[in-house]
Amino acid sequence: MNWSLIANILLFYGILILVNVPAPLLGLEFEQDTKPRPWFQPPGFVIPIVWFVLFTLLGFARFQLVQNGQSSASWLLIGLAILCATYAYYTLGFAKLTGISALWFGLWGNLVVIVAAALIVVRLWPLANETALLVLPVAIWTSYATPIVLGEMKQQALI
Repeated sequence: MNWSLIANILLFYGILILVNVPAPLLGLEFEQDTKPRPWFQPPGFVIPIVWFVLFTLLGFARFQLVQNGQSSASWLLIGLAILCATYAYYTLGFAKLTGISALWFGLWGNLVVIVAAALIVVRLWPLANETALLVLPVAIWTSYATPIVLGEMKQQALI
């Protein structure tokens, strides 16, 4: 068993969990509403599962970079993980502070995540293209989530 691989994956799980544990304590909880959702939106329980899979891929990507002596580039992955994990803070938190719908912050946050993940893929490609491909699903999932946010915005007459 490769303990380094496990440690890298656990590092990313730790980021995901530790960043999100204080959110409900700060009053940052996503509403459980019964409003109609876009037809392509998955059930709520799917989203955390997907993020654990994505963070597993990021952990594996960091493991590969460290194994190949490119640990300086691995900090890009940690930054991306923190950006993704802080979603509740920059959506619900900014909404509380400004009175602007959290969907607007979610939309802009999604766009930032997509661009950041794409730039990391481009940056990692010359170093290790297989590792770069492990980051690509973050951009793909967030690209899928963005029309969901737009659909909710349309339903709430925000756009």
